[in-house]
Amino acid sequence: MDTLAERLETWVEAGLVSPEQAESIASFEARRSDHTGFSPATPRALELEGQPDARSRTTTASPPRAARPARPARAGRDRTSLAEAIGYVGAALALGAIALLLGELWSDLLVGGRLALVGVLTVAVFGAGLALRGAERGAMRRLTSVLFAATVAGVGWFAGVVANDLLDLGWAEIGVSVGGSMLVVAAVLYLWRGGALLQLATLGSALVTAGFALSLSDLQPDPVWYGIVFATIGLAWFVLASGGWLSPRGLGEVTGALAALLGVQVAAFDAAAVPALAIGVLGAGGLVWLSVHHDRLHYLVVGAIALFVLTPRLVFELFGDAIGAPATLLLVGLLLVLLAVGLGRARREVVHDQTEPQGGAS
Repeated sequence: MDTLAERLETWVEAGLVSPEQAESIASFEARRSDHTGFSPATPRALELEGQPDARSRTTTASPPRAARPARPARAGRDRTSLAEAIGYVGAALALGAIALLLGELWSDLLVGGRLALVGVLTVAVFGAGLALRGAERGAMRRLTSVLFAATVAGVGWFAGVVANDLLDLGWAEIGVSVGGSMLVVAAVLYLWRGGALLQLATLGSALVTAGFALSLSDLQPDPVWYGIVFATIGLAWFVLASGGWLSPRGLGEVTGALAALLGVQVAAFDAAAVPALAIGVLGAGGLVWLSVHHDRLHYLVVGAIALFVLTPRLVFELFGDAIGAPATLLLVGLLLVLLAVGLGRARREVVHDQTEPQGGAS
């Protein structure tokens, strides 16, 4: 008959128990056997070699073998992956069928029919997300996030149909209705469930709502005001992510910085191009500095992109075509040197972090 140690090893390899659980079982059996006069060799390796009666011999302690990490049951992992793939394929087919139907029937549908169609689709997607909300596996959680993000899009679609077909509003009012409804739903779902897709949906809805809200004025605002609003939202998003209020934190920091960069780009189309570009370059330089001193590689990537985008425009705005090209080449060269320094610093810190535990152990 198999010994307890062999059974535990088999169970660990099959993923039925973890190494910690196997250790606990072996320790329990060792304590229980003390009351019967039998002392096992070790908690991890209870190996009896060829003796029919284990209690009649004295076992020799053998060195414990390295515990193998527990692996999840392969069948469960395959079923989860298959379910996720089926869900995505089914969603793609459904979207294709809906697109074909809408292309042929949308213009013939009355307002009530359009609202009913969009409402049913949105409720169905949201119900599917609710049905999977308690899933613990990563694949099902990803599928749930996709379904909730599709719910946000469906709510925006429904609001657009109401504003355009039912209320006959202008394009700015339609934009505010769509963006505002999506912002409310996305924010509520994000606060409830979290996740990258819902975070992106919330930020995108906020930018859309703010942009169309400025357009509601009878006097068309200058591009600088759109840029200020977008940059303010991006900066606030970046600060919230850096403070740990948004998760995933890295995604919030990157998207917030990119939104601020978008604001600078939009503001630079106005007469105040030089101040806007100068502020953007200073902000990008600040990100690079933070990346070097705080070992945040994504800061370095976003800051470098912003510098490469904004610096040539600022140089040409300041110096014109006369010396703009040589000055741009000089600045780009300096930026490349700065980028190399930052990447070297980040790589050195990563290698140091990986080797430090080993050095401490030795």
